Amino acid sequence: MCNNTLKLSIRIKTTVKLFIGFVKKSEEQYVITRGYFIGEIIDELANIANQVDNRCKLGLTDLNKYLEDFFKEILNILLGIHLENLNNERSNAPGLDLGDSVNNKAFQITSEKTSTKINNTLKTVLDNKITVYNKIFILIIGYKQKSYTEDEELWGKFNFKEENIWDINTLCKKAIELPLDKLQAIHQYIKQEVVRVKIELEIPNQEGEFSTSIKNYVEPIAKPNFNENALKVYYEYHINKFGGDYYSMDDIQQAFDFLAKELAKLPRITREFYAFLLERRDENSLEEAHGGKFYYRFNEDRLKRICRYSDIDGEIRLLTKHEFIHWDHPTPIDEEYYTGWAESSYRICILGDSKSYTYDNFIVDLVDFIDNKNIGYQKLIVNIDFSDF
Repeated sequence: MCNNTLKLSIRIKTTVKLFIGFVKKSEEQYVITRGYFIGEIIDELANIANQVDNRCKLGLTDLNKYLEDFFKEILNILLGIHLENLNNERSNAPGLDLGDSVNNKAFQITSEKTSTKINNTLKTVLDNKITVYNKIFILIIGYKQKSYTEDEELWGKFNFKEENIWDINTLCKKAIELPLDKLQAIHQYIKQEVVRVKIELEIPNQEGEFSTSIKNYVEPIAKPNFNENALKVYYEYHINKFGGDYYSMDDIQQAFDFLAKELAKLPRITREFYAFLLERRDENSLEEAHGGKFYYRFNEDRLKRICRYSDIDGEIRLLTKHEFIHWDHPTPIDEEYYTGWAESSYRICILGDSKSYTYDNFIVDLVDFIDNKNIGYQKLIVNIDFSDF
C-alpha cells in the first residue's frame, strides 16, 4: 500500500512539474509572439512615416484614398469601431476623411503636422456645420510637433485637445496595449498591404518614372538571334544526313523564322519546359501519325515522377495552345488487341512539325541535329539563339 502511495505521489509531482513547465513555456511563447508582432508593426509604420516625411520635404503633402483606407482598417481594429471613408461622398464631410456616425468619431488623415493644418481642419468642419461627429481626431502620417498653438474658441467648440492629435507613435502605443488576437490581426493586415502602401508613396524621378514599376515584374519579350552562316551549317547537315535537295535555304530560313517567332511568344520557363520535354522524351519514341507527320512521345506518368515543377499542367496548357504538343488520351488495356497499343496512361505528343508549309517535320530534323552535334537545347530553344551551330 505504501509503495502504491509513493508511486502515486511521484506521478503527481511529475505531472505538476510538466504542467508548470508547459505554463512557463506558453508564457514565454506568448511574450515572444507579442514582441514579434509589435516589433514588425512598429518597423513598418515607421518606414511609412519616413517615406511620407521625404515626400513632405519635396512639397508632396497629398495622400491618396488608398492611404486613407489603409489607416482606416488599422484604426477600426485598434478602436473596435467602424470608420468609413468619407471621401467617397466628399460633399457630406469636408475637412474629414474617415467617420463612424454610430460612435460619433471622425478622423482627418494628413501628412501635415502644423498648427495651421489642425486649425484649418477644425474651421472647415465648423464652416460646413458638420455635427454628426462630436469626437474629432487628426492622424498625422509621420510625427507630430512637440506643442501646438491652439485656437481656443475653435478648439473649445469641438472639445478638441492636443490628445486628439495622433501620429505613428500613437498608433504604436495603442497597438502594444491590444489583446493578442487584435494585435495579430493588425500585423497580418499591415504585412498584406504594406508593399502597396510603399509603392503609393514612391517619389518619381526627373523623367517621371517610379522605382517600382510593373515592368520590373514583367519578363521582357525574347529577341531571337540569327546568323546566316549557322543556318548554312544546318542546311549542309541536312543534305548530308538525308540526301537529296528537298528543302532550299529559303525553306530552312522560313522554318527557323517561324519557330523563333512562336518560341518568343512563350514565357522563358515554358521554353525551358519544352526543351526539357524534347531532351528527356521517351526512348525510341518517334512515331508516325496520319499524313506522314511525326511526333515524339513523353509518358505523362513518368513526367510527373521525374519533374517536381509545381505547375506542369500550366506549362502543358500553354504548349498545347501554341501547338508545340498535344495530349493523347489513354488507351485502355482491353483495346490492345484492336489498337496494338498497351499503354493505359496519357501520352504527351511532342509535335514534329513547325507548322511551316515549306518544311514538314522540321522539329524532328532539328532534334536530330541538336543531338548529333551535341549542341544542347538551352541555347536554341530557351535562348532562341541560332547564331552559332
